[in-house]
Amino acid sequence: MKNKGLGVVIALWLGLTVAVAGPRDLMVFYPGAPGSAEDAASVMIEFGDYLAKAAGWPAGSLKVSFENDLETGLAAIAKNKPAFALVGLPVYLAQAGKLKMKLVAQSLPGGRKTDGYYILGRKADGPASLDAAKGLKLISNLLYDRTFVSRVVLGGKDAEAAFKLKEVSSGLRAIKQVAGEEKKADLALLDQHQHDSLGTLDEAKLLKQVHRSPDLPTAPLVALDGVATDADIAALKKALLGMGGDNSTAALRETMTLTGFAEPDAAAYEAARKLYGE
Repeated sequence: MKNKGLGVVIALWLGLTVAVAGPRDLMVFYPGAPGSAEDAASVMIEFGDYLAKAAGWPAGSLKVSFENDLETGLAAIAKNKPAFALVGLPVYLAQAGKLKMKLVAQSLPGGRKTDGYYILGRKADGPASLDAAKGLKLISNLLYDRTFVSRVVLGGKDAEAAFKLKEVSSGLRAIKQVAGEEKKADLALLDQHQHDSLGTLDEAKLLKQVHRSPDLPTAPLVALDGVATDADIAALKKALLGMGGDNSTAALRETMTLTGFAEPDAAAYEAARKLYGE
């Protein structure tokens, strides 16, 4: 999981940090995401420009903002009222009902419509199962929603009761603290992208899988209640669904590690919401 690999996923989720307000604004909302908006500003400008053009809107009319802090992002939604949001699955599960999110499209990272979450331990002396891991130190940059970790990732096991939890800034840092000679932690929780990037990291050979979540839907793009018109929602959806077949976006999609967007699997999101308890 080299810096290049992390940079690619950051490029997908990060946007412009300017505060914007209007019926076509888009917030990219990924709590725990590493990096800064500056790392991917040019990529996200290209993404926004493409969507506006494909939707038939004037150039510059689709403004993009980014938040990687949960409370700051929720406050920004309340204040700035963006019309759309591309959100991590935990955010969707926690906020879909409260913010009346409407599924518009589903991201296709690597062409997939499903993701998983993984708990890894040391191959040499790590626990063989979750039950054997009780009381051990689990670290991740994905601990901002403990309900999601407990009910969805762990299948109902209380994460705070089962483990000593520690938040870190990135999946790379979590892996190195588990696999490093100092053994600063016992277990690392990774999302699908972080797990898929293990092949770029020497420490991967020192790790084993202790647990995997059930298959879960990928990050959705949603419309937020009462902001965008039905016509704008339909136009943006058409632009998103057409992105994968537009040869002019090939380089952009490669940078974003997406093949494009698809019709959302409503049943899969509903099943995930039931796991979450919403």
